[in-house]
Amino acid sequence: MSIKKSVIAAAVFASLSGISMMANAAPSADVTLEGIITNSTCDVSVNNGLATLNVGVYKASSFTPNTQQGSVALPVELTNCADETGALIIQGQSASSDPSKQLFTAATGDTVGFMIKDAKDVQVAESQNVALDVTSADTNSYSFNVGMGTTDATPAAGSYSVPVTVAYIVN
Repeated sequence: MSIKKSVIAAAVFASLSGISMMANAAPSADVTLEGIITNSTCDVSVNNGLATLNVGVYKASSFTPNTQQGSVALPVELTNCADETGALIIQGQSASSDPSKQLFTAATGDTVGFMIKDAKDVQVAESQNVALDVTSADTNSYSFNVGMGTTDATPAAGSYSVPVTVAYIVN
């Protein structure tokens, strides 16, 4: 094959590849934007500054839909605070199959994720206020309890992780 024919063949192949890639592109895309505004002076530390909280290993057969499986402490410390009345919130994605927004998932279409209880053992929903008054510039502590959860009768086996943001809100 001559160089001229090779160049023409390569150009045709490249243009067809570009057309097929463009055919797969969507005309629009959605993105979720999240942000927090507060009047707090506090510095927030979660999980002793560690980026990952391992909540354990569970058998798929031990799950009941919409029920937290396991309980691992998630410590929250507030320092450098003024005497403030506010609330802790946990922000993240929740499963669209869970109208109570108590199952934190990596994406809204997921059915397996994490459930969180407050210090009174009450399930916490995404962006729900958990009242906490701070009275000292010293360390003010709170602890959530985290486990896994699902909206399915038997969740798919696998490794799961979910990013969340914990913030202290003062109006």
